Amino acid sequence: MLINKSKFPQEEDDTIMTNAQKTLEKAVEAHQRYLLKSTNEDLTTAINCYIETIKENPDQSSAYYHLATLLHNNGQIGVENAIEQCSRAVELNPFDANAHMYLGYFLSLNQQFDEAKEEFKTAIRLKPSTSRTRLVLALTCLEKIKNTTSKKSIKDYTNALYYGITGTLMSLFDKASIKMLCQNIADDLNFAKHKAVGEFFEKINSEKRAYNIYLSAVDNSKKSIALYERMAKIAIKKNRHDIAFDCLNNVVILSNNDPIKVVNAIEYVEKFQSDRVNELIDYYTILANKYPELSKCYYELGHLYLKKEEKINALSAFKLALKYDEENPYYQNSLAYAYVQLEQYDSAIELYKKALAANPNDEWSAVVAQALAAIYHQIKGNSEAAISMLENSLLLTKNKSQIYEAIADIYYDNEDLDHAIEYYQFALKDDSENPKIYSRLAMANWEKDCIEKAIIFYSKAIELDSTYDIAYNNLGVVFLDGLGDAQRAMDYFRTAIEINPNYVLAHFNLARSYETLNEKINAAKQYQKALNINKTVEELDNKIIEERLYKLFEA
Repeated sequence: MLINKSKFPQEEDDTIMTNAQKTLEKAVEAHQRYLLKSTNEDLTTAINCYIETIKENPDQSSAYYHLATLLHNNGQIGVENAIEQCSRAVELNPFDANAHMYLGYFLSLNQQFDEAKEEFKTAIRLKPSTSRTRLVLALTCLEKIKNTTSKKSIKDYTNALYYGITGTLMSLFDKASIKMLCQNIADDLNFAKHKAVGEFFEKINSEKRAYNIYLSAVDNSKKSIALYERMAKIAIKKNRHDIAFDCLNNVVILSNNDPIKVVNAIEYVEKFQSDRVNELIDYYTILANKYPELSKCYYELGHLYLKKEEKINALSAFKLALKYDEENPYYQNSLAYAYVQLEQYDSAIELYKKALAANPNDEWSAVVAQALAAIYHQIKGNSEAAISMLENSLLLTKNKSQIYEAIADIYYDNEDLDHAIEYYQFALKDDSENPKIYSRLAMANWEKDCIEKAIIFYSKAIELDSTYDIAYNNLGVVFLDGLGDAQRAMDYFRTAIEINPNYVLAHFNLARSYETLNEKINAAKQYQKALNINKTVEELDNKIIEERLYKLFEA
């Protein structure tokens, strides 16, 4: 007869209980380490082990109230959920004094003071020698007095005094309290020693030794946050910004995303490592989760998403910023810009108008007006509205040159060359050293067949900026097509190519110069170069270049 070797039901229950007990012991050990050192790793281990304990043995009452405490203290559950978990622990084991104590604690947080007092008193009856429950009950009585608007109860004062004194006296004989106190004292002494030695080496400018001293203590100290902050300070001083960031990021993690620590990290990154866009997004998201109505977080997130060219996310962030601060013109302007990026121009126009109506700052409003004018001109084709908007912005700013230039560009695009030249000249009065304006003024004069003026203004642009490849090319065109001087034109085209080897139009114009001089082989080479480069940059229509190239050798 074969014997079935599977375990009997009682054996299976015993195994489950044993596994659950082992997991609970791991949870308690990690919990104690977390209380001493506040490391994120121990916190995660404790939480996971408590959860696993409950899965293996749902009747383990202590796992419920310890898990509730950790999750609540770290912002993962609310007080009502914590009360529910502790109530479950009391149901499972009505004789567990700690279950009643933790339930009382969370009831007091929820300002259910009378219910909390009953739970604390039950805990004291079950375990009269406990000091912690008495001390917490004393604090609860004081909190009730503080939050009572009616006549204060002498009984509550008396209870607070009684439980406070007896709790303090009993703590002298409470082994758990003494053990924790000794461990904390030892940790404080160790921290103070390393801090003092490290500060000494900092004062004598031996930052490297100070850093190493802090580093050696950081893993075994509950006050590792302070040590990491000192390490970051040293790293910043030494321009070791990757190390500084790691230290400050550890501070954020170990502090459980304390808002002040998060803000400190943001300020550091924005000042020294602004390219860490993803990290900044994470930090601002943390703040937004903690303070959902803090509109500035969403505003900053919007700009960070724009840096990553995540236009939809940017739009959503700016919308949230406006949700909590509807009349903020800066938020309206940023959301309008996001709409422009998504080519939703009508929505952008409305928001730009609202921002301009608020006019928080004249100079800022002048810039917004220019953005709105660009939409009117380039998108809506409404030049009159664009010019009107720009002329209004002239009244708001002292820096008028860019606005005059923008008005001139609109007139130029509309082939109103006289007005274009007039406004380019206005622009030069405020910005006489701007090569771009001289180049635009030269172009307008070239269009009017004022060749001499075009040469003067292009030459001035080159004088102001010797690397201005466009001015060299355009001046070459004036000599080639305006004066028929192909030889001199070639010098300008070659210079433009030296400055910008991938300048297709300069290669094309140099080829035209060779063609004018009947140097067909050289012309063909330049046309081919222009064609090859154009396949990548797409500066001209390929057909234009190909037609010139093929015609060179037609009979």
